[in-house]
Amino acid sequence: MADYTALRDNLIYVLKESQMKIGYTENAASINYPPASLCRLLGENLSDAELKSELHSFCDSVRPILGEITVSDYDGQYCLTIPKEGVRYVHEQVSESPFLRELIELVRGHQAKSIDDVIAVFKKYSDRVVVKEADADEYNYVLYFEDGDPDGFVYLVEAMFGHVSYHRMTPADYLAEIK
Repeated sequence: MADYTALRDNLIYVLKESQMKIGYTENAASINYPPASLCRLLGENLSDAELKSELHSFCDSVRPILGEITVSDYDGQYCLTIPKEGVRYVHEQVSESPFLRELIELVRGHQAKSIDDVIAVFKKYSDRVVVKEADADEYNYVLYFEDGDPDGFVYLVEAMFGHVSYHRMTPADYLAEIK
């Protein structure tokens, strides 16, 4: 049996980020994961059948806090649907990250005009910020907190023509992407 902590935490963090961006609604929420990402979160290289079995066990393990999660295959990915009780739990019991709130507001409000605005938010929360220029089609900067505090995600930032957007992913998914 795999350790479900990373998957549970990721599912909760992604759901909380969504609530911070679009607001809370008392509806079920679905999050899609590529099989490789799920395997990295579970810390194991699993066959499709093994992954399905682990996802079933994962759903059993988080049922007390997130309710009856359903898993379906969707376009080569796994769709995890959290029922409204689980969505409510995340809304009521999981605190917002002040860092993420500020970053979302900066980007959503189109206040960020350059990468320097984004870097300033990162540096407000830590002096251990890594900033790398990237040669990728979808983003041109990579930012993260060196020690994972206050946030353990890697942020892929596109800053072009006075507009800034971001996508965040786990460090393991980022490393797999750049290989």
